[in-house]
Formats: sequence, C-alpha cells, structure tokens
Amino acid sequence: MKIFFILFLFSISCFISTNEKQTYYAEDREPCSVFVENKIPLFGDLHVHTALSLDANTQGTILTPEDAYLYAKGQPLYLQPYNPDGTSSRVSKLNKPLDFAAVTDHAELLGEVRMCTDPDSQYFNHLTCRFYRDFPRLSYFYINAKASLGKSLGMCGNDRELCLAEAQVPWSKTIEAAEKHYDRSEDCKFTSFIGYEWTGAVYSGSNLHRNIIFNNSNVPFSPVSFLDAPSRQQLWSKLDQGCSGDCDYVVIPHNSNLSNGFMFEEPNQDELFIQNIKEPLIEIFQHKGSSECAIDEDDPLCSFEQLPYKDFRAKFSNDLSPAPKSSYVRDALNKGLKIKRSKNINPFKYGFIGSTDTHLAIPGATDEEFFQGHGGAGKSFRNSIPQGLPDDIEFNPGGLAVVWAEENSRSSIFNALQRKEVYGTSGPRFLVRFFAGGNLNKSLCDSPNAISQAYQEGVPMGATLDTASLSNLSIFISAKADASLENQYLEKIQIIKGVLKGDEIHTTIVDVVDHQEATLDESSCEIIGKGKKSVCAVWHDPNFDNQENAYYYARVVANKSCRWSHKLCISNPDYCIDDSDFKTPKFIQERAWTSPIWLENS
Repeated sequence: MKIFFILFLFSISCFISTNEKQTYYAEDREPCSVFVENKIPLFGDLHVHTALSLDANTQGTILTPEDAYLYAKGQPLYLQPYNPDGTSSRVSKLNKPLDFAAVTDHAELLGEVRMCTDPDSQYFNHLTCRFYRDFPRLSYFYINAKASLGKSLGMCGNDRELCLAEAQVPWSKTIEAAEKHYDRSEDCKFTSFIGYEWTGAVYSGSNLHRNIIFNNSNVPFSPVSFLDAPSRQQLWSKLDQGCSGDCDYVVIPHNSNLSNGFMFEEPNQDELFIQNIKEPLIEIFQHKGSSECAIDEDDPLCSFEQLPYKDFRAKFSNDLSPAPKSSYVRDALNKGLKIKRSKNINPFKYGFIGSTDTHLAIPGATDEEFFQGHGGAGKSFRNSIPQGLPDDIEFNPGGLAVVWAEENSRSSIFNALQRKEVYGTSGPRFLVRFFAGGNLNKSLCDSPNAISQAYQEGVPMGATLDTASLSNLSIFISAKADASLENQYLEKIQIIKGVLKGDEIHTTIVDVVDHQEATLDESSCEIIGKGKKSVCAVWHDPNFDNQENAYYYARVVANKSCRWSHKLCISNPDYCIDDSDFKTPKFIQERAWTSPIWLENS
C-alpha cells in the first residue's frame, strides 16, 4: 500500500509540543498541548437549535444549549415525545464526540418564546402565552405570520421593546453555555462557539437564512434578527455596529436550495469588496437537503438528497416544481467568475461546510443507521408524520463541518473558517486533503512528506492560486473513508472544474479515481464485496490555460448504502410510504465536498 495512506495518522502524531507558535488573539486559555503545523482534521456542527428557538420549541423540544453541548461531548439525551411523567423511550448518543459545535438558535422571537415558556417571566400568563402553550403548532404559524408582517404581539409593546428586553435572558444562556463548555485546558478536547441564526426570507418563504459565528466571547449585546435587519447588507452593518474591539464573526448562508433563486443576489458596487469577507462560507449540505447543484443529466450525482420543492411556501402548498438552477452553489460559483471578469473581483468565493440544522438539540447526529429525526420546516413533532418515522420522509440526518486547523481552539478553528480550509460531508467522517499547484509531482502520493510538500509547492482548499507564472496545473487529492463505518468504501473522487471561456461557463467533471468494487443488495441492505478505504491521486489538467479564471473542487463519493427511510421500511413495512409525488430513494452515496481552489491571473 502506498506510503501516503499513513499520512493522516502521521500528521496527527507529529505535533509540536512547544507553545512558541501558538497565539491566542482574544482567548483566556492554556496553550494546547497538541499543535500541528500541517494541521489536523476537526469535526463539528455549526447549525444547532434548542428549545430557545420557536420552531424547535413548538415541536416539543425541551433541551437547552447546555444539553446540546453535553451531547456534542458524548453524553446521551432523551428526546420527545415525552410521557406525562416526563420520561421518554427515545435516547440518542453520538458514537464519537464532536471536536467543536455552535448553538445557533433563531434570533427572531427569542423574547417571545422566553415569555411564554419561562414561569419567571412576568408575561408568562399573558393570554397569548396561554394560547402558545395550549396550541403550540397553531401558535407557531400565528406568531410567524405576525412577525412576517412586521407586527408585534400584544405583550411586546409598540416597538417590540418588551420582547427585545426579554430576549436578553436566552441570549445570556446561549453565551453562558458556550463559555462553560469551551475546554480552555491544555487538553483542548472541545471548542464551543457563540452564535445564532438570522432567519431572513423574501416573498413569504424564499429562504435567505444565515448563521453568525463569533470568534470569541466578545459578542454584541443582543443578536441582530431579521426583524431588526431585513437584508444581508443591514445584517452586516448592525453586526459591525455591535461587534467592537477583538470581536469578529463569519456569516454562513444555508439552504440556498430553498431560496427560489434569491440567495445569490449580485452585490452592488459597495458590497463587492466585503461580500466574501463577511460571508466566506456556505453550508452546502444539511438535513433539509443538498445545495450543491441543480438536477442535471450531465451530472447525475446532483440528484443527491434533493428536496422536491423550491422554498418553504412551496412545501406547505404542496407545490413540487423544482428549484431554479440559480438556487444552487455551483451556479453561484459560476456567477462569481463572470463578475470577476467584469468588475475584477469575485464576491462568491465560498468555502464549503456541512451541518445538521437539528431542531432536537443533538449536534452531529448524522448516523443513517439510527436516525432519530431533526425536525424541520416548523412542523410540530410527529404531526402529519407517519407513525414510526422519525422525521418528514424527504429529510435526512444532515452533515458535518470539517476544518483543517493547527489545534482545537477558537482562534485556530476560526482562522480556518476565514481562510476556507474546510470541507463539508453528508454525515460520515471522511478525511480529505486537496491542493493545487503549478507542478505537483506525480510521486507525491508515495512521499512521507506529502502534506508538507503540498503546502510548499501549492495551495490548499479554500485558497486562490495566482496563475500568471504557471504553465501547468496539478491537483493533489487524498481521501479516506470513515474509519468507524466497516462497510464504507470510496467509489470515486471527482474534480469539478468551472472555467469562463468567452461569455460561457464550461463545467467539467473528471473521475480522477473510480473503484466501483462494492455493491448493495437493496432488499437486505447488505454490502457485497469490498473497495478502497483510502485513495490518493495527482491529476494534471490537460486543458489548463493560465489566462482563464477558474475554480476546482473535489467531490469524494462512497459506495451505495441504504437510506434511513429504506432501513425502516425493511425492518417494518408499515413504515413505507407510497407517494406518487415524491419518489424516496432507497439508497444513498455518502460524500464530501472540498472548498474550491480558485485560479486567477493577477
């Protein structure tokens, strides 16, 4: 076996134990005992809802930010539905703890939820709150309808001033939980970030949602909601006003697949230069589907976990028309290349992450085998969901965010997020490295110093490579299957290239590795045969032109395995759904998406 395949272990074990290279810009903590110059992979979830969020709360979630971090660190949690005595038959526990996480409850209506659920609130017995507790599902739609019209509930005051004041309590709980669970010892076992979700929308349901992740505990006095800032530009402005000193943040859009084409609005001239600074990343996958690319016969893998509607309004109206191509990340990357040509800056140089968007306060619960549901689209738990199913049939367990960082600390992870040395997975813990350079040696996969060489001779995922002096272009890609999944093998690694030629974007998909050795028996979900656990390749682009602006990203694809819904179907046929409008796939191919590398001639 090639020497390279031990490099992941090598990179983790060969660390610098001295502290001279470790800097903590805004952290009160001990230096980490493990510091790796060539970086270690850290797995996390940056999209997590708890009982503080209106939609999670009206679904019966009672778990708190404190509970979410305990779960991320490996503690089991009991989930709804709860019995009258408070017990539950459903328990969830991660097979392996996360390295980092952020609770991102909705900024909108934080105060209203607190008023109606906390007996210590002076508004707890207000008529609206009694209605909320007695009819949570109806309340969800009523409160959201009022909010979308810019109208306050009676207990909020004329300008929502009372509800905004009440929101300080849950916001403080969010901060306190993140601070409590951040491991500041030299062990550096777990990193928690303070964050929240800005739940923007246009045209009654076209999704513009974004998560805000802060670099440290110096955060604004209150979260900026969609009600306070009804556009991404206003969000950035108000964040800047409230974020001072050593405070910093990244804004991460998600579910562009549900935006009906409105997520990637072209920035105006003033915004062009800050768009990619404010929003360096996008969540390419989560439990409400994949946002990589529109279904395309030229790329059949784009059909992976696609939702059958274009926005939230379409879901509730049973409108199953497909989302427009402009809702997807690949189209945004292409749009960025065109803007770069005309205005000399690319505002859509997104790095990719995955997350769950769990509404059950269980970050990182991505196991297809034991999926407990995540809740979604504001639907109350089990309401209109067939008995036996943990979630709406079209939803999935969600994904993970992976960063390459020197150590498990806020500073190191946040820097990785900003420079986009990150990737997303559909749930499994794939290990993926991705570099581009002018002349990466074909023998790199055999070198024990491959990663050091790749950093010296090229740039990693998320970076921009200046092609002015290059005559060739090489891609170094290595991947390893999730070590905890016995029957997971790597079927293929693809390089997706987008390049602007004339006025047209040309997209090329190249299978640089293809090993279809394991097959799936869909009737039993048995994996037949074996495949590759690790792969490595150096690919030279025969069509490279140093005068063209382009991007490259890698898609790592595993062998077929049964989807969670089909596993339930096999174990109990009563769980199966016959729905002519939505054909639920029986199998999936888990995958990872690297952040792109951009090529620009300066």
